[in-house]
Amino acid sequence: MPSLMNRMTSSTPGLRAMLKMRFVTHYRRMAHGISRNVRILLPTEPLWAIPVAWIRTYASLFMEQLGLNAVQIGWLASLTLITQMLVAPFGGYVADRFGRKRTLIVFDIFSWVLPTILWMLARNVWFFVAAAILNGINIIIWPSWSCLLVEDTRPDRRPIVFAGFQLVVLGAGLFSPIAGWIVDRYGVILGCRIIYAVAFTTITIMTFVRGLLTRETSVGAAMVNELRGARLRDSLAGYREIYAEGFKNPTLILLFFLVVINFGYQAIWTTYSILYMTHPKGLALSPGLAAAWPTFSSLVMIATLVLLVPRIHVEKLPHWLIFSSGMLCVGTLLFILTPANSYILLALSATLIGIGTVLVNPVRDAFIANVLEDRHRATLLAGMNSLSMIAIVPLTPLAGRIFEVNPRAPLALLFLILSAGVFISLALRRVSVTAHKAEAE
Repeated sequence: MPSLMNRMTSSTPGLRAMLKMRFVTHYRRMAHGISRNVRILLPTEPLWAIPVAWIRTYASLFMEQLGLNAVQIGWLASLTLITQMLVAPFGGYVADRFGRKRTLIVFDIFSWVLPTILWMLARNVWFFVAAAILNGINIIIWPSWSCLLVEDTRPDRRPIVFAGFQLVVLGAGLFSPIAGWIVDRYGVILGCRIIYAVAFTTITIMTFVRGLLTRETSVGAAMVNELRGARLRDSLAGYREIYAEGFKNPTLILLFFLVVINFGYQAIWTTYSILYMTHPKGLALSPGLAAAWPTFSSLVMIATLVLLVPRIHVEKLPHWLIFSSGMLCVGTLLFILTPANSYILLALSATLIGIGTVLVNPVRDAFIANVLEDRHRATLLAGMNSLSMIAIVPLTPLAGRIFEVNPRAPLALLFLILSAGVFISLALRRVSVTAHKAEAE
C-alpha cells in the first residue's frame, strides 16, 4: 500500500514544487545579507568541529595515560599559548599581505592537519611538545577567519552569522557519545589514536573543499593589492599607529578584557574540567560518562541559539553580555559545589554554563566586529589576541600546580576570572550608554 505521503504527492502534483519553493524562499530570506564565504564555511565546519570536540574532551586523559602529570599537561597548554602569543601579532599582517583565504588554508594545514598526525603517533612528551607548537600557530588564522565571516556581510546580520557557527560547533557535541564509545571500547590510548586519525581525515577534507570553493573578500583583495611589495618593517610600523589609536577607544579596551577572560576560560576549562570530572577526589565519573557532559551541554546550547539568539539586537549587545557572563559565572560556581553522584545539580550547572557560553561568544564577537573599522579589523584582532596570550600564559601551569593540591582549585580560579567578566560587562554597558547619549546630543 502506498504511503500517505505518496498518496498526497500523487494526488497533488504541485505539492513537491510548492514545498521546494517554500524551502528556497526560506533559505534566501535567511541568507540575505550574508556573504558567499559564510555559506561555504558553515557546511564544512562540522568536519573540524566534531573531531576537535572529541580531542578536547580526552586530550588530557590521553596525556595522563601516557605518563604525563598535571603540571606537565599545564605546561603543554602554556606552550601552545606561548606560541600563540609569539605569532599572533603577525596575524593581521599575514591576513592583509597574503589574503584571508590563503592564510586560512595554509595555516589550517600547519596548525591542525600536522598536529593530528603527531598526536596520533605520540609516544612521549616530545610528540606533544611539537604538536603544541604547531597547534599554537592556529591563532594566526583568527583575524582571517573573522574577516571571512564578517566582510561582505551586513553588520545587522553578523550576530546571526556568529550564532550559526556557534550552533555548528555546539552541534558537534551531540556526537560526543561516539567518542565515549570508542574510548570505552578500545581504551583511552588506542581510542584516542583512533580519534586523532578521524580528525586528520576530516580536517584534510575540509581544508581541500574550502581551498576550492571560498573566495577572497573585497576588503581582503584591496589590502593585498595595497600591501603588494611592502616591507614587513614598514607594515608593522603602521600597525603600531593603528594599535595606539584603536586602544584609545574605551569600548574596545573593555572588549579586549573580555577576550582575555575568554582565552583564560577556554584554557583552564578545556585542560582541567575533564580531569576534575574523572578524578577520585572530583566527580569520580568514568571517561565514557564524562562524554555525556558535552552532549547534554550541546543540547542546551542549541535550544538557546534557536530560542534566544534571534531576539538579540545590535543596540542591546551590552545587556546580553551581562546576562550571558552572569549565567556562565553562576554555572561554574554550581559545578564547583556539586558533590559526586549529584547528577541533577551537575545537569543544572551544565545548563547554566551552556546558556552562558553559547550567548557570550557570538554577542562579544559581533560587538567587536561592529566596533572595528574594516581596514583595521585584521590588525586590531591580531593585537587583541597577542596581548591576551601574554596575560594568560602563566594560568595553565599555575592551575596544574594547584590541581595537584586540590582538584577543585583550578575551577575556583576560573570562577574568579569569570566574575571579573561580569563586572567588565557592566562597565561596558555604562560606556555604551554614555557614548549613545553623546552621539544623540
